[in-house]
Amino acid sequence: MSGWGQSKEEHWSATQFDKYGFRRSDLKAIADKLGVNLDIPIEDIVTSGENRKPETFSEEDISVLRSEISLLKEKIKKLNSERPTLLGKYRKDDPLLLAIQIRNTEWNMYDPDNDRATRGNQVAIIQDLEGKGFSNAQAKAIEMVACPIKRG
Repeated sequence: MSGWGQSKEEHWSATQFDKYGFRRSDLKAIADKLGVNLDIPIEDIVTSGENRKPETFSEEDISVLRSEISLLKEKIKKLNSERPTLLGKYRKDDPLLLAIQIRNTEWNMYDPDNDRATRGNQVAIIQDLEGKGFSNAQAKAIEMVACPIKRG
């Protein structure tokens, strides 16, 4: 394969590889380390999936997987029951949905031991909501719902 291991400027297809987040030289180094020959013609490469024996699971494995599925279904049912109904269904600017989004974005790094530096910016949140068309009173109410701490 012509061009493997060369710097990206020396090979015309480097942009194709760069868009995937790796360079040919990186692949070449990994292939060399693993002992993979990159000079094999593409026609000679075959998949080995056809020759594999299908996996068999023991009754114990199946039982464990079934119990895990059951636990996950219960967890989904519990989470769905705790989720507010019709959230954002009839309004893009659903105040409860906005409060949840604000809490998830502005308060996700909150640390009570480092309160001032990690708390959500009340003024900025209110201004942002006012910019979305909410009155000052509505913006303050949404911010209050979004805020997980009791402000003094």
